[in-house]
Amino acid sequence: MVVRLGCCVLLAAALLAPSAARANCAAEVARIMSRDTEKLNTRFQRVAKRIKTQGQSAKLIAEECRIARQLQPKLEQQLAALKQSGCRRDPDMSAMIADIIRGHEDDLALARLSAARSECR
Repeated sequence: MVVRLGCCVLLAAALLAPSAARANCAAEVARIMSRDTEKLNTRFQRVAKRIKTQGQSAKLIAEECRIARQLQPKLEQQLAALKQSGCRRDPDMSAMIADIIRGHEDDLALARLSAARSECR
């Protein structure tokens, strides 16, 4: 009887552990992802789109440069935190985190290009 009870407890712990780990990973990713950074990234994308559609103006280029300089360190911090996160090894979360990392790396590359333009200096 005690052996059965012990087996049931171990089985219940094994079944409940992955969902708790997923919840912890989701909370960790949510903590890492900053709303301010996402808003800044959205503003940067809007300004870049306006430059493509309306053409380059001094005001738009200056705004793009300013946002890119603010965005770079924030994206770098988020990327470093995501890459160091133990959730990358979680099979259920790894694909989502890989997509986030890939997107942030692309956004960071665009921000670096914009900040390195001669008009931004």
